[in-house]
Amino acid sequence: ACVAPTARFLAPSRPRIARARSAESSKHGVCGVGRVTRAVVAANASRDDDSKQASEFSTRRETLLVSALATVVFAAAPLSVTSRPAAAAEGVTTVLVVGATGATGRLVVDELRRRADPATQIVAGVRDEKKAKKLGVDSGHVSVLPDFDVTNDVATLTGQMRGVDVAIVCLGFVPGNPFKMKAAAHAVDNEGVVRLVEAAKAAGVKRVVLISSILVDGRAMHQEDSPGFKITNAFGGVLDEKLVGEKALIASGLEYVIVRPAGLRGEPPKSELLITPGNTMASGEVSRELVAKVMAEAAFSTSAAGRIVELAETGTFAPNYEPPNVAQYLVGDDQNRGARGNR
Repeated sequence: ACVAPTARFLAPSRPRIARARSAESSKHGVCGVGRVTRAVVAANASRDDDSKQASEFSTRRETLLVSALATVVFAAAPLSVTSRPAAAAEGVTTVLVVGATGATGRLVVDELRRRADPATQIVAGVRDEKKAKKLGVDSGHVSVLPDFDVTNDVATLTGQMRGVDVAIVCLGFVPGNPFKMKAAAHAVDNEGVVRLVEAAKAAGVKRVVLISSILVDGRAMHQEDSPGFKITNAFGGVLDEKLVGEKALIASGLEYVIVRPAGLRGEPPKSELLITPGNTMASGEVSRELVAKVMAEAAFSTSAAGRIVELAETGTFAPNYEPPNVAQYLVGDDQNRGARGNR
């Protein structure tokens, strides 16, 4: 599951898969980033029409957010990795979503499915196939890779990942028994990610997109005594464990993108998206929907390699806190404004 603390951060060959079929998928067209369909509302629209228009506007706005992310943020600095692009040189690109039954992992699968790209094969890596099917993860021609558990050995994971081009890793331990949280965080966010990275490299995966968290490198930011770092890291030392996983990915030589969201919210976006470089944010919240869109974009953007980005929504920060140079990192409907801020 893709799990992170939801409270606001305070400042200071091919895979072994079970193919699913869905007649509904044939209704979808190809959707590329930046292709926006403008809705036309009649003057005499009913309340239902107004509600539909509001939903369409929200979708259009979020599409623009992702487009701005690709054109502004991912292109803002030189690449630190020079390996080949994520997309396969020819034919189908296979994208594996690890943790596809988690709250964020499901949204990543939904976002990939929504794009309905015939050149992309979506594979949902799950531990429990029955749970995945119950949640509908396998709908829309999404294939399920069952028994995918990062606590398995590297050889097993390598065999399961052969044929995968891009792995989107939505992992995070689920806080539970307070006496077992440290062991759980270590097993998933540290050792699990390290094993997954080793397996991805051995299997020939071209790119890994990893979800992490703001303040994961809080000690280097001199934020180890801040309430946000202390409260979050109290969950089994999860920030320290995630940092080990990040470092393993960076050192692997694989093409990577690391996405560090602020506190995750299950509700739709409420305000503008703020995207900063790593080790910038110490507070904030962000909708899981926006995180999923960013991660899906990161899987394909040729200029995304070697990036670490941090995400939050404006207006969600702790009192008396705002990231430095906040206006520079706003990504909204006005892409030109965002481009000007990043020059």
